[in-house]
Amino acid sequence: MASLKCLIVLCMLHLFVEGTEGVNPAVLARIIQYFDNNVQPTTMPDAQYAIAIIVPPAQCTDEQSDIQTVFSREEAEHVRNLLNNRENCILCTQSENVIAARPNGMTKEHSEHILLYPLGNSPMDTLLAQADQNSCVVFYSYNSPCVTKCILSDDNILPGLTNWKNKREGMNVFVFNKIWQKDAWRRDMAKDLLKIHERLPLYRCTRRNVMECQNCINGNIVIPFCLPERRSVLLYFQKMFLSMIKSCIHWAMKSELLTKHTLI
Repeated sequence: MASLKCLIVLCMLHLFVEGTEGVNPAVLARIIQYFDNNVQPTTMPDAQYAIAIIVPPAQCTDEQSDIQTVFSREEAEHVRNLLNNRENCILCTQSENVIAARPNGMTKEHSEHILLYPLGNSPMDTLLAQADQNSCVVFYSYNSPCVTKCILSDDNILPGLTNWKNKREGMNVFVFNKIWQKDAWRRDMAKDLLKIHERLPLYRCTRRNVMECQNCINGNIVIPFCLPERRSVLLYFQKMFLSMIKSCIHWAMKSELLTKHTLI
């Protein structure tokens, strides 16, 4: 009898550890690479979108796991087609474990906000209703959690993230890839990223030579990997300046053609 009690306690301890174990960055990198290869919208370069998925915990921790067993290529292609058509995915696959959206071109509502609101009746609430405490929930935004748009505006996602946290305390992770160009100049981006970290583990996964993921917070400090590089800010202003020059040249050439046409 005592042996049986010990066995039960060990099993419960195993489930507890499994449910609270952090994600494996190498495994997370493979998931995000899979999204980039198979879900990323193709209608324009660097198209912004957000996707959230529920997977068994091993899909976030075990390097032998294969995301295709719970989110097939056919399902990923279906989600991509919907996003290319500016349609949202709300449990739109046979597995019913995915939600996804692009920004709303009419209302300007951002993709993260679309998935997290309205509170209590959002696509995220619908997704979380499918999850148990042992599941791993990955929320991925292609661009950064757009501080300017998603924290400092009416599209503030923080209450939505709090709602998610309150729904379940299992393995959760918020991931971003690129740093949105309008955030690249922000010197105080770190304090805004910490606001997300207060609610959920925050990771950045981005491709350099290969897709790499890192936990953005180390001892309540945002690591450089998750912040804009100084040269990136300079490059942003260089691109903006070159764009202005190109526009000036374009209008100058157009004015010259109009003048010649008038003279003729």
